[in-house]
Amino acid sequence: MKNKKEFILILLLFVMLVYFYLENFTNVLNNKISSNIVLVFIIILGLYAIKTLLFKDNYSIKGESKLFNSLVENADTVYIMINDKNKEVIYLSKNISEVLGIDYNKNKNEILYQILNIPVIKSELDSWDRNTKYVSQMIEYDNPKYNYQMWIKVKIFPFEDKNNKYYIIEVLDATKDHERQHLLISQASDIKSREIQLNQITAASYDVEIDINVVNNSYDLKYFKFDNMYFGEARKGNYNEGLKEILSYINDGDKDEVYNKLCIKNLKEHFEKYELDSFTVRYRIGNEIKNNTWLESTVFFLSKQNNRVSILTKNVTENAESIREQNVLLQNALNDTRIASKAKSDLIQTISHDIRTPLTNIMGLSETILNKKIPEDIKEDINNINISSNEVLDIIDGLIDTKNIEKALIKKEEKQYSILKMFKKIETSSKEYLGNKAIKLNFNLDKNLPVVLFGDYKRITQAILNIINNSIKYTDEGEINVNVRGEKKDKFVNLTVEVADTGIGIEEKKLEKIMNSDGNTGIGTVKKFVELLDGKLEIESKVGEYTKVTISFVQKILEDNKVRTMIDNNKNALEFDLTGKRVLIVDDNKLNLKVTSRLLEPYHLETVLLESGEECIDYIKEQNNFDLIMLDQMMPGLDGMTTLSKLKEMPGFNTPVVVLTADVVSGQKEKYLNHGFEDYISKPIDKKELSRVLKKFVKDNNN
Repeated sequence: MKNKKEFILILLLFVMLVYFYLENFTNVLNNKISSNIVLVFIIILGLYAIKTLLFKDNYSIKGESKLFNSLVENADTVYIMINDKNKEVIYLSKNISEVLGIDYNKNKNEILYQILNIPVIKSELDSWDRNTKYVSQMIEYDNPKYNYQMWIKVKIFPFEDKNNKYYIIEVLDATKDHERQHLLISQASDIKSREIQLNQITAASYDVEIDINVVNNSYDLKYFKFDNMYFGEARKGNYNEGLKEILSYINDGDKDEVYNKLCIKNLKEHFEKYELDSFTVRYRIGNEIKNNTWLESTVFFLSKQNNRVSILTKNVTENAESIREQNVLLQNALNDTRIASKAKSDLIQTISHDIRTPLTNIMGLSETILNKKIPEDIKEDINNINISSNEVLDIIDGLIDTKNIEKALIKKEEKQYSILKMFKKIETSSKEYLGNKAIKLNFNLDKNLPVVLFGDYKRITQAILNIINNSIKYTDEGEINVNVRGEKKDKFVNLTVEVADTGIGIEEKKLEKIMNSDGNTGIGTVKKFVELLDGKLEIESKVGEYTKVTISFVQKILEDNKVRTMIDNNKNALEFDLTGKRVLIVDDNKLNLKVTSRLLEPYHLETVLLESGEECIDYIKEQNNFDLIMLDQMMPGLDGMTTLSKLKEMPGFNTPVVVLTADVVSGQKEKYLNHGFEDYISKPIDKKELSRVLKKFVKDNNN
């Protein structure tokens, strides 16, 4: 009914008229007919008014119902009105198909069953207390039309009259709202949890927080722990003034650093440059030794928009003291290491010089004797002396290599080498090791092998010698065959060395153990060398019959002349005529001077021999007409480097100076070249190196 007030007024009027009639009944009793007529008229009038109002409201309801249905059909909410008494659906909005996937034309009671018999809805209705206006529930719903799960919000408004009970049901698709709500709840929970954790960690890890607003230069200093009030009382205010007060508590030696890092100017610059990574500053509180408390402040840039900074400070006295003590220990250890390292280097240089000097004389003299006409048996002995001296030299080089000592490893050292010379050296050494054993030792070289290769001949030589010596050790009779062959491919050759003996052989288990071991002698050493040089190792053996060890390495070919075309006396090709050229040799050891001059004799040049740096300087002042100066480094008085420096100070001096030294420790060559020497020759003097230097500085200038 549209206007309840009109209905109530008319109803009251009707009641009043009836009451008026009854009150005045006795007055109109004598006129009975007229009174009845009046009563009937009033009743008819009241009923007519009521009927008119009811019909008027009915027409209005029908118009509004059409509008309501139009709005409902295009909404996401389904409306249902149910008569609970006869279980009939009085009203159902047609959008139920779109919202819930239920066919609108289905049996209405089936729809009623689907909604009201959802367990949680049924439970809510059964427990309705008749005081609340509605019951509501969010439930998960399987949409039969679209075959997916959704969330719906169901509101049921129960109401009753004397005879009937009705339900108006509102069903809303709340899937998106549920997802948003669930996400917000989980995020809020996560944020809250992280905030709690962060606060706990911060409070546990730090003692003080200073919150700064860089824009308005305000700050808030508060303590997480109150047992140590490092900067006085907690307070707020102007940060510039606050920082001054904070600095008053800091050690004088640290104030400048703390101010430069924590001042408002520096903090603003970080925001302006967008350098927002946190940084720390460590400093001491107070100036008394007994109050040597260390603090560490970490600056966090919290907000680019609001330019907020948080400075968190903690006590790191224990860590700082520990670090200080460790630094002292490390510094002491470093100093000790430096002293030990220098002593080691000095010792190595001394050993190198003291051993190489006599070895230089042995090798030099043997080389010069070999160029003379002497009996063949003596010549062979001297040649063996020369080869053995070279072996000793290789051993010394390996022992005094400081890098090998410090790193405790072997390194690949590649350079050019002669196949013939290498195997001549191996043959001589092997025969010496063979001694008086009744074994035939045979060397078989492929005649098509290239003569000059590039690789680590020292390691290859050691590996082959180890294999041969091992065969000699475990062979009492028969023979040992050393077969050398090469398979060439482009500019490389796969050099294969096979050592086969008629010895006692190796048991299978022992052989397996040998192949898997990292020993430092025999086959274990061979294995290390093979691995270092990326080679291959194979062992084949039969107990009581034989052992065959094969190693192979890929080497670069530098000279592809065949071995069979080589001539043993090709060493003379190193020598050339330097008649008319003058070389000055300076060495405090007279025997060294003799050996060096002997080595220079085949070149037919003039040599001048001096025994000190002082003599060299005086001589050059008088005769500065040498083509080359060969200057020993380790001399009493002026050493080689000092002598060179004084020579270079002399006007017009431009003679090339080459250092002669037994100091072959790794890195020394570079040291001498950086000092100003033109080149470097190690002792004992190698004839190839000597020839190279003479070609470089003397022959190329020969007119």
